[in-house]
Amino acid sequence: MNVFQSLMHYGSYALAFYALYVVAGSLAFGYYIWRRVYSGSASKTVSISRDLRDSDSHAG
Repeated sequence: MNVFQSLMHYGSYALAFYALYVVAGSLAFGYYIWRRVYSGSASKTVSISRDLRDSDSHAG
């Protein structure tokens, strides 16, 4: 039973480190996405001009 207890002991450590690895990776990826989305200036306004000479902009 000593081998089984050793495997369970080291397996629990491996599982804990793997969970820490997953959490740290998720946080790093979230930080990367957050930096990509919110970097730079505030929201940029885009002016949309309507071209009234379009063929589908008037009835008839």
